[in-house]
Amino acid sequence: MPKANAESSRHRKPSTADLPAAVRSTARTHRVAKATELQLQRLTGCLHSLASRHHDLTQGYAAHVGIAGIQYTILTTIRYLETKGDVFPVTVAEYLGLTSAGVTKAIQHLTELGLVEKAGDSDDRRRTRLTVTHGGSILLDSLAPMQSNVNDVWLDCMNDEEFSIFLELVERFIRSSDRALAMQDYLARDSDIVSF
Repeated sequence: MPKANAESSRHRKPSTADLPAAVRSTARTHRVAKATELQLQRLTGCLHSLASRHHDLTQGYAAHVGIAGIQYTILTTIRYLETKGDVFPVTVAEYLGLTSAGVTKAIQHLTELGLVEKAGDSDDRRRTRLTVTHGGSILLDSLAPMQSNVNDVWLDCMNDEEFSIFLELVERFIRSSDRALAMQDYLARDSDIVSF
């Protein structure tokens, strides 16, 4: 291929066929929001503020019972996922969108504290099944009155119907964020953006 053609091919705009499958397969069944730059900045600020406040709430619960915030999050997640079936470290990592290494380290601490119990999986010896111990349940139950009062204040900005809509929108936004990350990664591979 002549040099000129190679150069233009390297900097060409990606075609739809080149897009990652996760992005390409997205069906456009509804109109896409056309947010202004100011609206996007406002959304960015709000999401950071909300994430920060949620983090502080989680840290507050964790500190009250003497464990780290990530340990509290993982402990409550294991307890919730137990109602759905067997729980493994990878199950927790996928549910929370965390790395397996970070989850494994936190689970080890929870095990040492006697809050989580690990057992071999009867179907696959390579997997470790997780359960919240009696002590872990007592610890979480002790927080229930505080959480109930805090949640009443936290959610008093919306009614039941609004909360259901909000939850659905957040779940949709997470999925579209994953697709946006795939798009960003794809476009960044062949971009002319200058790095400092």
